[in-house]
Amino acid sequence: MKKLLSELGLDRRARVAIFHADDVGMCHGANAAFEELSRLGAITCGAVMVPCPWFLEAADLAARTPRLDLGVHLTLTSEWATYRWAPISTVSRSSGLIDETGYFWRRLSMLAPKVVPEAAEAEMRAQIERALSAGIDVTHLDTHMGAALLPQLFEIYLR
Repeated sequence: MKKLLSELGLDRRARVAIFHADDVGMCHGANAAFEELSRLGAITCGAVMVPCPWFLEAADLAARTPRLDLGVHLTLTSEWATYRWAPISTVSRSSGLIDETGYFWRRLSMLAPKVVPEAAEAEMRAQIERALSAGIDVTHLDTHMGAALLPQLFEIYLR
């Protein structure tokens, strides 16, 4: 870290904060806020939720603004009561990713006992591939609600 601070021209005792916006693509408001805050320099990076309804708008923003630092906010849960999203890799409930209504589980405690690790890996890879195919230069990965950090998925996330 000290070397990085030096390369940035900062004193080695400096403290640095990186402001990151997750949930880009979840809704139009998240996209508009990310665009404005990025333009103003208030945040430096964000991560898109590929399975969400407003992902294509976020991808369009990335295409129009190549300087944006965007990653994929790996999504395996859908927490809202009336605004939901589902996997892009499967419609099979045997994957353990899908609740009785056809969407991702709302909470980690619901996902954890049911998830099939191979299905979760396929879903995470599909999200990354879709982001890349949409023209997003994926700079990093993180995880919505920490789902990819579940013990049975952690090694997959690291890979």
